[in-house]
Order: sequence, then C-alpha cells, then structure tokens
Amino acid sequence: MDVFDEIEKTFKTLYYGWDGVEQFTGSGDRLRRLVAEMCWPMARIDEESNKCLKAVYPDPYDEMLVTKPINVWTFCPHHLLPCNFKVHIGYIPSGKVLGLSKFARVAVIYGKSPIMQEQYNRDLANFFWENLKPEGLGVFVTGKHGCMGCRGVNQELEVITSVLRGSFKTDGIVREEFYHLCRG
Repeated sequence: MDVFDEIEKTFKTLYYGWDGVEQFTGSGDRLRRLVAEMCWPMARIDEESNKCLKAVYPDPYDEMLVTKPINVWTFCPHHLLPCNFKVHIGYIPSGKVLGLSKFARVAVIYGKSPIMQEQYNRDLANFFWENLKPEGLGVFVTGKHGCMGCRGVNQELEVITSVLRGSFKTDGIVREEFYHLCRG
C-alpha cells in the first residue's frame, strides 16, 4: 500500500466515517487527487519553479516593479485547513528581468504543499533573490487562515508578513515606496 492509499483510507475512516465501505457515490479518486495536489514534494516544487527561470531576459530596466496581488491557496501544516494568501512581489532588476507571469506561477507553485505563511514568505523571497540577483527585493504577503476562521479563535484575521532584501531593506525610501505600492 503506497502513501496515497494510506492517506485516502485514513481520510475515509476519520473524516467520512466510512470504515472502508463506499457510502458516497461519485467520489472516485477525489481524495487521492486532493492529497496529490496539496502535498507536492519539495523536489517537484524546485523542478517546477526552476522551469520558470527560462523566462529570464537581459534588460536595462532599473526601476521598481511590483506584481500584485497574486492569489495563492495553500494549507496550514498544523491543521490541514485552507489558507488564502495575497502575494505582492517587488524588485529592482539588476540587468535582467523575469517574465511577469512567472512571478505568479512561482508564487502558486510554492503554495503546493502545506506551509506556514512565514516560511512561505522566506522561501519565495529566497528563490527570487538567489535566481534574479536584483538590486532589491520585497515579498509582502497577507493571509487569511482557515485554522483561525473556523476553529480556535473563530476570527477571520488578516496576517501580514514581509521579507526584504538589498535596497528594500537598507533604503527607507525604497522600502516605503514598496509598501505604498503594496497597499495602494
């Protein structure tokens, strides 16, 4: 029995109370597909995000560029409940640019496994920082967490995290421009 069979059996038993008996027609392999879609291994995340680097081009553009808001759905690793992130990515290129759609694609790929918002923010910033080597970079994420909205405190709170690199971290004017563009 592979890991997906085991997870599917556990879901059926605990979540649906099935004890291995199909009581819900039409479910097919839905649980297996759910687990396969929400639990990408890190090797696959790396492979898919690295494919986006084929869209890096030399370009003299040296002003701030912000892509926002990128809508990302993921799962809380503690409670396996959905989280919705609004991701804002800004950078000042240093001789090369990334195709605009690739920012969204990478942001979605990094949400393909249960992850804490703080770690998601760091991982995304590290990917762009290491691969684009920009003058500055900021990743600003607002998140709504199902684990807080439907259990525990029962509040739809907005959680805000940011990671800054280079001039976004060291230059207050650049940092303020980035935050202003994220909020505006």
